[in-house]
Amino acid sequence: MVKRLDRYVFIETLRYFVLTLLTFMVLFIVIDFVSKMDTFLKSGIADGFLYVIYRLPLYTVRVIPIATLIATMVTLSNFSFSNELTVVKALGISVYRFSFPIIFLAFLASILSFLIGELIVPKSISLSKSIYYKVKENKNFHVSGKSIWFKKDEKTFVFMEYVNPEKSETKRISILFLGKEFSPTKRIDALYGINVKDDIWKLKNCFERELKELKTTKISEKEINLGIGKKDLIFTQIETETMSSFLLYKVIKQLKRAGYDTTGYLVDLYSKLAISLLPLVVAVIGIPLGVFNPRNKKGYTLVIAAALIVFMWITISFFSSLGKSGVLPPFYSAFAPEVMFLSIGLLLLARMDT
Repeated sequence: MVKRLDRYVFIETLRYFVLTLLTFMVLFIVIDFVSKMDTFLKSGIADGFLYVIYRLPLYTVRVIPIATLIATMVTLSNFSFSNELTVVKALGISVYRFSFPIIFLAFLASILSFLIGELIVPKSISLSKSIYYKVKENKNFHVSGKSIWFKKDEKTFVFMEYVNPEKSETKRISILFLGKEFSPTKRIDALYGINVKDDIWKLKNCFERELKELKTTKISEKEINLGIGKKDLIFTQIETETMSSFLLYKVIKQLKRAGYDTTGYLVDLYSKLAISLLPLVVAVIGIPLGVFNPRNKKGYTLVIAAALIVFMWITISFFSSLGKSGVLPPFYSAFAPEVMFLSIGLLLLARMDT
């Protein structure tokens, strides 16, 4: 009988899990597509659909904890509402044992979240970014989407607007030279630049401006030492979303050897691992909240679930920002919210009438 009951609870929870997962994924897709509608109308709706398809794995990872929480709470609320849970307890089966299939489903959801996040999300996000920036620029030029400022020396500052770290290319580069009392004396603007060797860059379609003499000279090509090479450029353009945890860990080790501050990247690394455990955490919280329904109304369950989801994501984002700003250690900022919510869930479980 117990095996049949386990199968029944598991199937019911799985049904609500899949339904919630699909509902929220469709919602994410519509919001993301509509928010970038103006951009994709320039090149065709097909690029827009391809963009959101490539982002589906990321949506899945983000929605799995939400789907787990709602499925847990709705399943147990329905059993409580129909008095099936009362019958089960009368047969001598505790709520803890009754909830075992739900915990097992949450465990499977955590494994699924980890595998998708490690094996599929990095490549899919990279492809979606390529499509978005190609459409945005209306040219076949893959860029990272990040602009960088850096100081070559005390009197030379460089700005690169769009950078392709793999090919060591940049679009729209500006170099500002300062004189005495930090006043600008000369500026070089180029439409395109490529790293030819070490720190040497070849700039094309340049405009060299003497600011004191108000003189502008157009130069087709110009080689200049910018004090930054391909290796440095790659380090400044790291996108953690496009990396697996193992690859990000290797990059962090390289950055540490090079003397870079890796605090933000460590927070992202630990957050990748922490989000995979979130389905288990929300299942522990969802079990007592699903069983406890003082008014015996289904609307109560959805309201509590929605409020808890919002509060959890705000808390996780807040701790993440504290970690990246250096206020908290990276490991603590990533896992502290989950430990906090898990403790609350265990406390609620201990106080539950089983």
